[in-house]
Amino acid sequence: MKLLIKNGTIVDGSGSERKKADLLIDGDEIVEIGANLKAEDAKIIDATDKIVAPGFIDIHNHADLTILDLPKNEAYIMQGATTLATGMCGFGISPSNDIVKKYYYNIASRLLSVKPNLCENLQDFIDKVNKQGISINIAYLVPQGNIRALKFGAGEKPANEEEIKFMQDVLRKEMETGAFGMSTGLVYPPGSVTNTEELIELAKIVGEYDGIYDSHMRNEGAGLIDIGMSELIRIAREANCRAHISHWSVISSSVEETTPKAIQLVEDAHKEGLDITADITVYPDAVTPLAFIMFNTWVFEDYDNNLSNPETRKRILDELFVKIDAMFLADAPLLIRMIPKFILKRIMWPVLTKKVSILSCPKNTKIQGMLIYDALKEFYPGKKLSEAFLDLLRDEEGGIIITLVTKNEEKGMLPLYKLPYVCSSSDGILVVNPEQNEHPRNYGTFPRVIQRWVREKDIVSLETAIRKMTSLPAEILGIKDRGSLKKGYKADVVIFDYKNIKEKGTLENGRQFPEGIEYVIINGQITAEKGKHLGTLNGRVLRHKK
Repeated sequence: MKLLIKNGTIVDGSGSERKKADLLIDGDEIVEIGANLKAEDAKIIDATDKIVAPGFIDIHNHADLTILDLPKNEAYIMQGATTLATGMCGFGISPSNDIVKKYYYNIASRLLSVKPNLCENLQDFIDKVNKQGISINIAYLVPQGNIRALKFGAGEKPANEEEIKFMQDVLRKEMETGAFGMSTGLVYPPGSVTNTEELIELAKIVGEYDGIYDSHMRNEGAGLIDIGMSELIRIAREANCRAHISHWSVISSSVEETTPKAIQLVEDAHKEGLDITADITVYPDAVTPLAFIMFNTWVFEDYDNNLSNPETRKRILDELFVKIDAMFLADAPLLIRMIPKFILKRIMWPVLTKKVSILSCPKNTKIQGMLIYDALKEFYPGKKLSEAFLDLLRDEEGGIIITLVTKNEEKGMLPLYKLPYVCSSSDGILVVNPEQNEHPRNYGTFPRVIQRWVREKDIVSLETAIRKMTSLPAEILGIKDRGSLKKGYKADVVIFDYKNIKEKGTLENGRQFPEGIEYVIINGQITAEKGKHLGTLNGRVLRHKK
């Protein structure tokens, strides 16, 4: 099938200036770009007064967990995305065995409110996708949590030499199959209990295949530089591999001082010859499973009993205070840090619960959109906040997704976004249950960038913004034939109305498609047209080549 896109304004993804031209697609490839193109047997798409760009590439996404249940992936297709990099934050659909399945259904599926159809390995995942069909392209990174769970489940002990060799062999096989690298989630189990030396040994395998080591770092708050970024740079250096910072952000009370220091650390690494890149999410709030960041691994081994037993509840609360202290209080003003800990433990609960909102949950959906404080007061009346908090997480089976404003757009986000080696990303995860709310990032990340940071605030040019959503993530991932509109490249194309593109999702109702996306073409076939998904299942699991 041939498609001829006529009269459009092409923004080719390279960062170069836009130009008026036609674009001809034959099969799954772009075969010609130029003026006044003709093809008698082609379907004509009139793109007059529209922007024609490469399909958007989301370099940080969790769609692998639900793609087999939601093969049309409408939320991302309808915002112009054509490729998603998945397997992020150290957990994903592959690899797995019986131990991983037990681990996932005790931890990941409980917390994320999804029940992934786990695959034995990447080839198994590819086979299932090829048999079923999906609408979008997937670039898969091997999750370090899965690799570790193959051997340890939720165990916390350090790996010995033989166990590291086992994990390296698994990783090597997945890289041979076509994985684009390895991801870690070092604030979540089991990444949180994995030492740096073990990560270096795995990252060496990634380096052998010119893949990327992609990390949700161990600390994004008070220890961003000394712990999180320093560890990532050390791994890149000692493993001789490219490293990528997932959803880079400065979550600090001293954001004005910390942001330039974080940038300088990467610039110094570049001068040393290291290849360090990053992505940032484009919303000022963090979205994360509450229990995943609050509880240590052992809690999930007997979740309901541990959250009901008075002795284990006390231990959980003690450990929880240590986590909160490390994340939020370590760089607090001196006067706060001088407050005795027994007093901090009392005042922490009202302060914390009044700042965090419940985005979604699987059981009592009435609390969606409420502050945790208000939900605890209404549904657990008369209880201490700390005790009610544990009851809530037990009753919702851990599946509470929270949102918390943690970033300053002007002082912490935009200085990072404008750097030439930083892309935009969604960090989205789609849930199957239609009763559960979703964050608007799942539906509007890329339109938001164009609407807010290009059209309204004039932070960067449209050409630069498109580059950060197309050719830059393709270059970082190592995708050689996508991310640009060039002759011979795969025909992943989005056509949109620059003047009217906008996101519509809100925190109260995230499940709203954006406006202004006219066409989405994936591997040469029209997948969405004028606000409607056509049901086309022409996506692929892409394979990385060394």
